[in-house]
Amino acid sequence: MNEAPKRLESFEKSWREPLQSCAQVAFHYRAREHTMGAPARVADDFVARCGYKSIGFHWELLDPLAERTGDRSALGAFEDALAKDLAMRTSWLGSGRALECGREFLAAFEPSHLTLVTNHIVRAAGQSEAWTPISDATFEWAFVGFDDAVIALLLLTAED
Repeated sequence: MNEAPKRLESFEKSWREPLQSCAQVAFHYRAREHTMGAPARVADDFVARCGYKSIGFHWELLDPLAERTGDRSALGAFEDALAKDLAMRTSWLGSGRALECGREFLAAFEPSHLTLVTNHIVRAAGQSEAWTPISDATFEWAFVGFDDAVIALLLLTAED
């Protein structure tokens, strides 16, 4: 039996308060309906069902196994999203806690079937990052993780 729903519930209990110290937090998860297609389609269908904007194929596939400094690293994306506030001005969780949060989110899923996407797209060195929002917030960062049994959206938003 997949323990992901219990692990996601535990993740939410552990991390909602620290995340809310600097952002509005929306956390949705449920049993996975087996949408066929690319990971971007699976994520997009789920966020639309949760009431957010569809962004099509503007989701970036992250690598849950990559070192935090590697290309498309899931942990690197969590560090980028959570170390400083969403406007990237002041410290939020710091690197260590941001990585811890990312590890716990990833650990909620079956590792051999985990897929993770974000709406922030990392550009090549020297170029800025791009993002396609799913909400109307001024600042936002979304992660959608799923395995064969469960899918979850972690949406962090803030206003200027």
